[in-house]
Amino acid sequence: MVLACTLFVPGFLLGRLLNPSPPPLIVERGGAGLAPLTAFPESAGKPEPARGAAEPAYGADGTANERPTDPAEVVYVCGARTKKGTPCQRRVRGPDRCWQHRGARAILPPSKLVVPG
Repeated sequence: MVLACTLFVPGFLLGRLLNPSPPPLIVERGGAGLAPLTAFPESAGKPEPARGAAEPAYGADGTANERPTDPAEVVYVCGARTKKGTPCQRRVRGPDRCWQHRGARAILPPSKLVVPG
């Protein structure tokens, strides 16, 4: 026990002296050079038509899977059982399951899957 302590303490001190701790992390908030978050270009939310395609590309990566939500469209939650045992709260289009719970059954009744509003 004494031998372990006599080897550990000098080794610890030598290691601390040779490898000093990094400087403290400083987080600066705000800044005069930053633009406000509300200043978006006019075309930021509008989909651009794909080159040579009949239907427009909606997503940021140009995929048609990410179509915009129609205001009159009914939005649902997945409702499948998670590992925790609670219903999944991911929003989906139609009474389907999310990408992670494809093929799983909902543990909530269909009336509870509709997102109000």
